[in-house]
Amino acid sequence: MNKVFVFANIGDINKPPKGGGGQSSSRRVMQGFRNAGLEVSCLSRHFAQWRGKVAHIIEVLLFAVIDLVKIVYHLRKEDKKSTIFYHMTFSGPLLPYEYIVTKIVNRLGFKSIMYLQGGQFYYYYRIKGKKYRQLFAKVLDMQEIVQFEGKEGIDLASSITSTPLSYFPSYTFNQDIPSTPPERSTESIRLLFFGRIDPNKHIEIVIDCFEVLCKQRDNIYLTIIGGPGSSKRYVEEIDLKIQNSVHRNHIDRFGLSPFDFIKEKMKTHHFFIFPTTEPCEGHSNALSEAMSQGLIPIVHDHNFNRSIVGDDLFVVNDLDPSSYAKKIINILDTGDISSLFTKMIERERMLYSYDAVNPQIVKELKSITSLQV
Repeated sequence: MNKVFVFANIGDINKPPKGGGGQSSSRRVMQGFRNAGLEVSCLSRHFAQWRGKVAHIIEVLLFAVIDLVKIVYHLRKEDKKSTIFYHMTFSGPLLPYEYIVTKIVNRLGFKSIMYLQGGQFYYYYRIKGKKYRQLFAKVLDMQEIVQFEGKEGIDLASSITSTPLSYFPSYTFNQDIPSTPPERSTESIRLLFFGRIDPNKHIEIVIDCFEVLCKQRDNIYLTIIGGPGSSKRYVEEIDLKIQNSVHRNHIDRFGLSPFDFIKEKMKTHHFFIFPTTEPCEGHSNALSEAMSQGLIPIVHDHNFNRSIVGDDLFVVNDLDPSSYAKKIINILDTGDISSLFTKMIERERMLYSYDAVNPQIVKELKSITSLQV
């Protein structure tokens, strides 16, 4: 039996993913393993949704125990020699739980791999104290391999553990990457944001950047796509800001939308604006999807964004809307933007596609088990 037992925030596999990009990422990883011929079984870590601080704490603790019992129950039926325990997680406040889970899995005789999704661990390691860092190192030491969504994570971890570390970026399936950029008219310049409408995503900066550009050019348009994140009030504020814009007729606003709809919109837009400060932000699905369609990313220098886009031309060091507008103007004034569309697609294909990423990850799994694919 060639099996990977996945424990992750997967959600109800028969329903669209919730809670940002974590569930989408987990499902894509499992599909990649299956495509490579591995048998995959999974247990979804409970996604806390109860409202209220006390209720949330009770829910987290209760289902932490329930999930542990489920892990033990399922693993006792698996073959230790041909099954890997594959833990996809965000660490941060989950670190003590990750330690307990790994300890139990190892006691049961299974080898464990940890895939640190997002950038929350990176953020917490920098702000927390000595005890947290010691526990983080201990958890890494308990793994056979630790995989990171960002190269920066490897740089951090290499100084605190001898466990093998590897780079596992978010990827796009090759069939979703066009061979050439879509034909885009440059008579109008179209900016795009899609994702959760959340305070840490700073959609207000996207709108203000658009307003700055509109003062300099009359052919600027903006599309914002996304449903509510952690604050419905913030969504209302953003929608009100759009309604009050003097350039309202140049703004399109859509709520939570299927990816096929978003993909069609990407084909007609030029820039993807991404001023995120979300602590959990890793290799953003939205950023990768935008690059795969040739959009030019303008990103905040946060967590892994700089290394993902690979060029300071696309990176803003602050949250000043004028800085984002200046980047766009410089690109429009100094070069052929169609060449940048091609550059983004090729970067995605060469570094962040299924063919570029998944074979190496599967090879790593096979190197520590008796798996034969």
